[in-house]
Amino acid sequence: METRLYKCEYCRKEFLPVRRRVQKYCSNSCRSKSHHQKVKSGDKIGIDKPENKTNKTSIEKLSVAGVGNAAIGSAAVDLLKYAFTKEENKPATKSDIKNLAKKLKRYHVINNMKPNFMGQLAYFDIELSVVIYK
Repeated sequence: METRLYKCEYCRKEFLPVRRRVQKYCSNSCRSKSHHQKVKSGDKIGIDKPENKTNKTSIEKLSVAGVGNAAIGSAAVDLLKYAFTKEENKPATKSDIKNLAKKLKRYHVINNMKPNFMGQLAYFDIELSVVIYK
């Protein structure tokens, strides 16, 4: 067990540490206050102190070259995506859906149902969403 007293890095009081060589503060409240003080003053690593608080964030100006480069890059990505996507994975267009609707009939035979007692086959009516026999 540790017998040597340490000084708290926040309040400078002497304390007997519970975790030797690791504990820097006498309590959780001192540790928390120290952290908030560092964040507020900007002393924490990775935080730059603003030199002049009246300095407003500047907005980058648009340039024709920048817009052109962005348009060319976007077009190149779309072209490559279209070229390397398989036909079955491409999104359906309105004309694809219209062509599919033309191919669909109103009545479809249900193959896994037995004919009724009069020998009529079972059909599914797409418009009414019911099973009929005819």
